[in-house]
Amino acid sequence: MKRIYSILKEKWPEYILEILVITIGILGAFALNNWNENSNNRRIVVDYYCRFLADLNQDEVQVDSLLSEGQLRLKKSNELLAELVSPNPNKQKTMKLLLESTARITYPFNPISAGYDDIKSSGNLNNFTDQAILDRMGVYFQETKGLSANIANNGELGLSEVFELDNFFSIGFADNEFMKEALDTTVVRPEFLDRHPLTPSQSQELKHVASALIALNHRNIRHYESIRSRIMALKPALKGKCSVASD
Repeated sequence: MKRIYSILKEKWPEYILEILVITIGILGAFALNNWNENSNNRRIVVDYYCRFLADLNQDEVQVDSLLSEGQLRLKKSNELLAELVSPNPNKQKTMKLLLESTARITYPFNPISAGYDDIKSSGNLNNFTDQAILDRMGVYFQETKGLSANIANNGELGLSEVFELDNFFSIGFADNEFMKEALDTTVVRPEFLDRHPLTPSQSQELKHVASALIALNHRNIRHYESIRSRIMALKPALKGKCSVASD
């Protein structure tokens, strides 16, 4: 016992030092692990800012294309009505303008939600502490999906107006420049197509359709513009977070 006491008395500084080294090592390992975890969490947050921004950039490209198409449809709808109210509306030109007024009219806006869907399904939601951005993204998707549904409904209404027209053959639906590639003249003899002028009742019905298409195309343009304004309102906040993080 005395021997043990003597050894401890002589080497206690050495033992204390070893204990300190072990303790510091353990604490250092914990600190490093915490630092790595925090660093990884920050990287995840930064990555989502950039992914949200990338999705919005794609949405901007998409809505700009849809807006351009909608403006062209509105232009053609007005030209259609102008042709129909002229003294002698040209049947072939009228049908071409009618088809151009409805081209891709049912194409809706589909917001890209890859980043937002991933953060909700991957378990990273707890690591993303910027609740304000998450709330804004959630509102954006809710509102744009509602607007997109309205766009699709308006497009369907426009097409239904067209397909409710009486006697497609007699109004020259298949005999126009727009449908040239669709009509197989080796099977259908062009000279047998109805090329009589539009009757007053046909012109009146087409005026109704043209007026409806003007209204529906205009409404969809307003929806596209509303979506675009929401995109442009969100982008600056995300761009700032993403660019700062990238630096």
